[in-house]
Amino acid sequence: MATQYTTDIPFSSSHTQQAFKLLELPPDLLTLLESSNPPTLAITTSPTTGFALLSHGTQHYQMRQKNTSNPLLLLQPSRTGPKQADDKEKFVSQPSVTAVAKIEDTVELILQEGKKEAKVNKWHEKFAKSRVERK
Repeated sequence: MATQYTTDIPFSSSHTQQAFKLLELPPDLLTLLESSNPPTLAITTSPTTGFALLSHGTQHYQMRQKNTSNPLLLLQPSRTGPKQADDKEKFVSQPSVTAVAKIEDTVELILQEGKKEAKVNKWHEKFAKSRVERK
């Protein structure tokens, strides 16, 4: 039978949770941000779609929030405190962890391509032309 150790790490959750959003960075943007000369990023609103855009230079990323099925807990190191039954003068605190935030959604960045030109001679335009020519 496997040996089980009794080293526990006390866990608690903070009553006042902090607000965090995780931002998924595309590899090319991450490389730029980690470089010795990182770009300045700006968040603006798209005039056509109304979506938030993260921009740097000529590149624009549409920001979309997506939910995760498994929330992430952001933990912070802490120490245990005495309970009412403990003698406060003899109590020795232990290392523990405290959940300070629960993240249930992330923001993904979608690279926006340049404006696409409208296709000429779509199939329905060709069909309409051939019907007019027959009459």
